[in-house]
Amino acid sequence: MTASACTDDPLAAFDAYTDALVASVASRADVLGLVLLGSGAEPHRIDEWSDHDFYLVVDDGAAEDYRLDLSWLPDAERIVLAPRETEHGLKVVYDDGHVLEFAVATLGEVAGFGTNHWRVVLDRGEVEPVIRAAAARSALLPEPDPARDIRLFLAQLLIGTGRARRGELLTAGESVRGHALKALLAVWRSRVDAEHPEHLDRLDVHRRFERVYPAAAAELAAASSSEPEPAARALLEIAERGLAPGWSEWPTEAVAAIRRRLDW
Repeated sequence: MTASACTDDPLAAFDAYTDALVASVASRADVLGLVLLGSGAEPHRIDEWSDHDFYLVVDDGAAEDYRLDLSWLPDAERIVLAPRETEHGLKVVYDDGHVLEFAVATLGEVAGFGTNHWRVVLDRGEVEPVIRAAAARSALLPEPDPARDIRLFLAQLLIGTGRARRGELLTAGESVRGHALKALLAVWRSRVDAEHPEHLDRLDVHRRFERVYPAAAAELAAASSSEPEPAARALLEIAERGLAPGWSEWPTEAVAAIRRRLDW
């Protein structure tokens, strides 16, 4: 039974799958370790929608075999999707909707991975110090440049709205709800004091934004649910209201130019 099969006790179901996974990989001589990531590293966050995110650390030369042959996964016969996502990683979906997101890599490779929340559940030598060092490096990633990011946000709003008016609604949505929103979230995190900073994710500005800035997140989500041009206009208004006051680097002239060009 996979983790999502028992929604009445998600933590117990999650732990049951974790135990089965550890037992499976521990029986293999070329496995060096297993590292849980995300909510698996912080059990208080686990709910019925929690995926199993992890690194499987293996001997040099063994990784590709584990990516191609998934028989080492618990209940492998129940897998309905297993697309390769990156050089090292896959997404796996079981027949009950339980999702895995994982990378299979050598110790040297995981040393270079971006890592924040982690928990080593199997270690046959040097896995924990390597992951600890990788997480420490990830914590030192450069801070966003809010003056640059707000300008990228504005440019994407203009580009997206122009494409929407041309009738290219799909790419317009990507510009507004994707690129522009991502830049705006980065600025917000840089400029606005977090209500709940303990939930910040260093590697993804979208993750848990709702917990860190609940009021702003609700407003941004509502704006982003609109068609591209109304969404762009609403996002700009939110940015002006929440970021412009007292910020010397707010691009006043650029905002005015965009409003003139779009007749807003």
